[in-house]
Amino acid sequence: MVKTLLLSAAYSWFIGLLVIMLVMAVLFVVIALFALKPYKLEGEEYDGAAEMQRLLNEKEAELAVKLLNADGADKMELEYKLREVATAKLVVKDIISDVDVAASPDFGVDSSLTEEEAKALENGEKVSIEQTFNSAEPEGDGLKKSFTAKLMQAGDDIKVWYFELKNCILCYEKTKEIMRWNNEKFYIGRSNVAALTMRGKQLCLYLAVKAEDYADKYPVKASTSDMYNAATPCLFRIKNYKNVQQAKELISLMMSDYGVMYVRTNHSIYALPYQDDDALVAKGLAKKE
Repeated sequence: MVKTLLLSAAYSWFIGLLVIMLVMAVLFVVIALFALKPYKLEGEEYDGAAEMQRLLNEKEAELAVKLLNADGADKMELEYKLREVATAKLVVKDIISDVDVAASPDFGVDSSLTEEEAKALENGEKVSIEQTFNSAEPEGDGLKKSFTAKLMQAGDDIKVWYFELKNCILCYEKTKEIMRWNNEKFYIGRSNVAALTMRGKQLCLYLAVKAEDYADKYPVKASTSDMYNAATPCLFRIKNYKNVQQAKELISLMMSDYGVMYVRTNHSIYALPYQDDDALVAKGLAKKE
């Protein structure tokens, strides 16, 4: 009799646990479907897949900004976490490849990019400085200096700021640069994402974002130059090292907005030794006019 009661109790417990497991499985499936299916949030359409990508982009930007000011063991740990986030982004992209996720905004279109330069960028070829300079002889008695010439004759602080900003941009995937007479432009494919130039004796950074979106946090303004306002309309004048750090943060946020991954820590030094005017003219980096 006791044995029968024990078997009956055990059977009842087994049935109860089975029912609970089935209920939990159904709830898990419902939650999973609900999370991946677009739904309404405060009157706006919300896409779970797009939200996952957005959160990973924000985390990547946060880690990249921290990495800019880190060193030693902290730097190694942050680089490891960045690789983890990059891996997660690839996994999410693969999992939701069949989900209609809103596309990232387009980078600025650079109308000055020639077909030859575009092909060189796509093929990973280096575009030489000489190929981008205007060979026409200027008129007059003055001296017209290229961006490279201005950097060579700039102070050491401006050269350091230039090195740091250029390295920061080139840390992101598929970024390449072209040095021109007036500036140095940075591309992802054929899209112009940033530009560095000198206005007078001041280093200026142009980015492919709207200045009004970031003006409350960074000292930026809309460009008024026809050379930049179509592709890179956000102007950041670099006046001190604090501006350099702020510019790096803004670069990280911009790249995150467009879903571009931070792929390496770039520590290249671009040699720009001082040259006098005669030497610059002889090398074609300045022209008498």
